[in-house]
Amino acid sequence: MSASAEQPDELIPLKQAVDLAGADVLDLGCGAGWLSRRIADAGAASVTGIDTDADRIARNIAKDGQTVRFLTGAAEALPLKDASLDVIVMMKSLHHVPIPQMDAAFDEFARVLRPNGQIYICEPAYEGDFNEVLRIFHDEGPQRAAALQAIADATAFGIIRETDYIRPVNFASLNDFRTKMMHLPWLKHRITPAIESQVATAWKIHADPDGSAAFKSRMIVFVLRRKRQAP
Repeated sequence: MSASAEQPDELIPLKQAVDLAGADVLDLGCGAGWLSRRIADAGAASVTGIDTDADRIARNIAKDGQTVRFLTGAAEALPLKDASLDVIVMMKSLHHVPIPQMDAAFDEFARVLRPNGQIYICEPAYEGDFNEVLRIFHDEGPQRAAALQAIADATAFGIIRETDYIRPVNFASLNDFRTKMMHLPWLKHRITPAIESQVATAWKIHADPDGSAAFKSRMIVFVLRRKRQAP
C-alpha cells in the first residue's frame, strides 16, 4: 500500500475529487469562511456557507457577503430549496453534527442535492500523535466513529471515491497550541489546571528544542454520489 501524500493545501484534494467549476456548492460547517471563498475563486457558479454559529456567520457577511452567501443553519435542517445544489463540502465538520441527528442530516443532503449530486466529506482519522494530545482535553472518538458509520449507513448515496492525505499541523510553541486548540469558547469549561499540566507534559515529548512542534494528521476523504430515485 502506497504512503499517503502530504498535502498542506486542503483545496487541492477537494478539487482533485470533485468538479467545482460551474457547480452550485454548499460549504457546510463553513466556520470563518476561508474555504467558501476559495471554492468561489475556483470557479463555482455559486457558493453558500452554512454554520450553526450565528455570530460567526454575521462576521463572515460583514467581511464578504457578496462572493459567498452565508447563512445560519444546521445539517439536519438546511435552509435551502430542494434539488438546489451540485456539491456539498464537509471539511472536518460531519463529526460535529450531533450523533442523533446524523441520519437526518443525510436525508437533508439527499433533499437539497440534484440527481447525481455529490458530497465531499473529509474527516480526521482517530490516530496519531496530534490526536493523542487533543484527546487529553477534547476526545472526539465517539463522534468520529459515528460519522464514519453514518457515511456507511447513508442508503441514498453510494461511495464513489475513498482516499486519504496527510495534513501538516505546526505550532510555534505550546502557547501557540493553547491559543489555537485549547482556549476556545466551547472548550473553556474543560481546561482545568490538571489538563494544562497533562498537555504540557505531552508537549515536551513531541516538541523540538526551540519549543515548536510539527504534527502530521491523516485525513480520510469520501466522495458520495446521490443515487437516482426509481421512477
